Amino acid sequence: MKSRLVLVGALCGAALVASACGTRLDDREFRRVNSGVGGAGEAAAPGADGESATGEMVGTLPMPCNPGPDDRSAFTDTDQGVTADTVKIATIADPGGPKPGLNQGVFDSMEALIGWCNDLGGINGREVELELIDGKILNYNEAVVQACSSAFAMVGSLGVLDNLGTASQLACGLPSTPAAAVNPEQTGADLTYQSLPNPPWTFKVSPGEWLAQERPEVVDAGAAIYTDLPTTQMQAERQVEAYEQIGYDFPVVSPSDLNEQNWGPIVTEMKNKGVTYMTLSASFEEMIPLAKEMDRQDFHPVVELETNYYNDKFPEQAGGVADGFYIRAQTWPFEEAADNAAMAKYLEVMETYKPDGVREYLGLQAFSAGLYFLQAANAAGPDLTRASLIAELEKIDRWDAGGLQAPTAPSKNQGTSCFIMLKVEDGGYVREYPKPDEDADVYNNDIAPGYACPDSKQVELTGDDYRSMGMTVEQAKQQVGG
Repeated sequence: MKSRLVLVGALCGAALVASACGTRLDDREFRRVNSGVGGAGEAAAPGADGESATGEMVGTLPMPCNPGPDDRSAFTDTDQGVTADTVKIATIADPGGPKPGLNQGVFDSMEALIGWCNDLGGINGREVELELIDGKILNYNEAVVQACSSAFAMVGSLGVLDNLGTASQLACGLPSTPAAAVNPEQTGADLTYQSLPNPPWTFKVSPGEWLAQERPEVVDAGAAIYTDLPTTQMQAERQVEAYEQIGYDFPVVSPSDLNEQNWGPIVTEMKNKGVTYMTLSASFEEMIPLAKEMDRQDFHPVVELETNYYNDKFPEQAGGVADGFYIRAQTWPFEEAADNAAMAKYLEVMETYKPDGVREYLGLQAFSAGLYFLQAANAAGPDLTRASLIAELEKIDRWDAGGLQAPTAPSKNQGTSCFIMLKVEDGGYVREYPKPDEDADVYNNDIAPGYACPDSKQVELTGDDYRSMGMTVEQAKQQVGG
């Protein structure tokens, strides 16, 4: 089968910010969730004994897509977007907005995944029709309304202002497995199931604790700079509150204009206040001129950035001024595909189905979210409805996409304590921690080998009542008049 793709808008560029973090579990629960007990196996996998019906695997995950049974009598039209022969899904990103090309990797990874899925037979023989919708950042609600008109589910979406469409999504009963849910209304929403959960009421501090051990000066004087948007402001404030709990001090917490043209005053302020640690909640395009201005003023604090900076264009365009910057990650590095069968398969699928596509972290998250959806949809069998899909999604309480990411508990909206610290070096990225030889006792753990998985290194945030921000279906219907 060949996938049918409806592309609305242009494909290009990288992401603004959609940072993932975890929730706090006690030690027993964390070990249970991440050890595979009661894990993804609760959702029926295709084939027998953990094998794919087609023989295809994504690392340790049997590829869910398959041609289904020869007898198609049980397959009928079951729900919006589901016929006897097809399943229609929608993916929303923001390539046509104020930052042209935003989230290209999301569209490209979904296009590759669905192309591969359909060549394997689709979802139990139902061909997957993928509609790519451009939310243009500010038009995210209009994009959701479009998806509501015909799609069975939203899969792999990522919108910087996804909160704009949450009410419409819930009011029309549209399930979503996003690449990342960005805003609190979406991260805690009914009908939203994340393969890499990022609930706003917690923050993972294990990377910051490791950094403080390696570079003790970082705790003395921090700077959290953010693009002057609600999403990035919230991200910066969450990190400040979390890192203060582990001993960091932040004399500088400042906004910058979108597409800031003059970084000089901000750098001067950081220098004058003796900043030793800096983070920027923004796009990598914003970080490049800031890094150049820092270098011009001979100002070199320790810099730690979120995983949305993990993009080949960042070190290539920044040049040497970004060398030494730390990137905290919770997915396997592209550069180490030889050591991870799931990553090798992802790159193979991208090369086959989208050879010119962007390979970036947020695209990888979309791929994982797509697999998560396909796993549940396949397990639902011939009677695929939104209700049966949700029932299967809620059974998956351990997910690592076959090894593409650190293990999470999607059905519980719980993230992971595991991380990998990368460093920008010579126009690319290298693993800084844990290293297989120097940190063998950490690297070879029994939860997620290759990651550092400290016990429950998330902290609760109390600065805002984030837990109350997630939207319910009832609230959504009241808001839209449904």
